[in-house]
Amino acid sequence: MSTTNLQRSATRVPRFTITVPSSTSNLGASFDTCGLALSLYLRVTLEPRTSGVEITLSGEGADLIPRDESNFIWQVANYVATERGRKLSGAKLHVDSQIPLARGLGSSSSAIIAGISVYEVLSGEQLSEKEFFRYAMHYENHGDNLAPSYLGGLVLACVKDDADGHFSLLAVKRTWPEAIKIAIVIPDFEMETSKMRAALPREIPMRDAIFNMQRTALLQAAISEGRYELITEALRDRIHQPYRAPLVPALSEVLKLNNELDQYPGLLGVAISGAGSTMIAFALGDCTNIAEAMKARIEACGIRARTMAVTVDNQGRTIQEA
Repeated sequence: MSTTNLQRSATRVPRFTITVPSSTSNLGASFDTCGLALSLYLRVTLEPRTSGVEITLSGEGADLIPRDESNFIWQVANYVATERGRKLSGAKLHVDSQIPLARGLGSSSSAIIAGISVYEVLSGEQLSEKEFFRYAMHYENHGDNLAPSYLGGLVLACVKDDADGHFSLLAVKRTWPEAIKIAIVIPDFEMETSKMRAALPREIPMRDAIFNMQRTALLQAAISEGRYELITEALRDRIHQPYRAPLVPALSEVLKLNNELDQYPGLLGVAISGAGSTMIAFALGDCTNIAEAMKARIEACGIRARTMAVTVDNQGRTIQEA
């Protein structure tokens, strides 16, 4: 569960560190349903001030992100303050990110979680999970990214339409099994979620919907019961990847690994992370050879890529006083 420490020191100006994990969503068949928190992080170091905002940046996308009050994290914090009838004091923020932008690793969701957390620190108010998600859903309805970044672990996320016209989020967290290892391959190009959404058909055949529903349920059951050999089938998808992958030949080539599992011992399957362009592999045992095979297929299409072994962050968002 998310942890928070908002106690203030009476003798010095406090400094807080907000840490938010990245996320991968969809997990093959589980489109818009569940996600995982991963060990790439957005960290915000915050010092409250009586007035004025100073923002410094480092890490992924630092040269592309505003350093003034138009910064997205600061805007989110102010939105929550306005909604709650509060006015924030000033702050000094240093934002350091390991999460590549527009690569299907939840960079925007992590920034939303960080922004709401900045509000909590500056106001001294700890929001309930329901309140937290309500404000987060104002910015995007990708609960399968928002929920893992806040709660950690494997999260099943259900978006609910409330009677007042707002969205709320029902989230159930479970711990990811250590036996299943993860590797990601990050191509050197961005994917806009809106464009990848536009590639999806407005209607799908009933048989394809049932196919995915069965495998979405199978994934949760396989994790719960330790039936990891079933995850290969649980990752198979007919709703989004067949329509998205042709837009980027490199992704199509990597997905072919799902039909070549016997050549890669331990491989359970590969999938597009979120809307892409990152690809993710799940395996029992070392993922090094699998990650290199994914990278080779991407680079054979003339696109540079980098590989990373990552773990699942089962803790989620944290706030600590330095």
